[in-house]
Amino acid sequence: MNAAHGGPSEGERLQQDAVAHDIAVLFVCLGNHCRSPAAHAVAETLSAAVPNVFFDSAGTSRAHVGDLPHPLSAAEGRARGHRVNHRGRQISPDDFARFDLIIAMDDLNTADLLRMGGRADQRSGRIRDFEPSQIQLLRRWDPYSRPSDLQLADPWGRGRAAYVEMYDVIERCMNPLIDHLAELTQRVAKMR
Repeated sequence: MNAAHGGPSEGERLQQDAVAHDIAVLFVCLGNHCRSPAAHAVAETLSAAVPNVFFDSAGTSRAHVGDLPHPLSAAEGRARGHRVNHRGRQISPDDFARFDLIIAMDDLNTADLLRMGGRADQRSGRIRDFEPSQIQLLRRWDPYSRPSDLQLADPWGRGRAAYVEMYDVIERCMNPLIDHLAELTQRVAKMR
């Protein structure tokens, strides 16, 4: 409990939300400022197709903890009909047990996640049998990607065009990811 407010702490709230759903998905980039909050927002927009999936986002660094998403990311998201209003947070050690899928934006994020999580799969087992790899790259679900091109470029420090391109890629990946999550939720439901 958060003694100052009498309510659950951020970690307790995340745990409750993640457990209340069949599958919990965490989008991760470096700062939780551009790419991961954008992916989180797009997933939330499309989440009606997978009502038993919980989405969140985090960064591997503390650089933007508590910050709203980058203004160019938020503006482009709003223009496309997404609510990009997540407050930045750093991934915590508990997230590796809390989330069934941790979706990174590039190989540097993946390397950081493997280092931070101790390379051990800490999932509770809800989808472990169906989804053997907890940490994956978002562009795995990009119908236009090639195995040698699974990186989602970081738009930070670049102009509006970089954010347009970032959203183009995220939106292209999200429907196949949502379809995959829908299939996983069906498989989890059959296990009950």
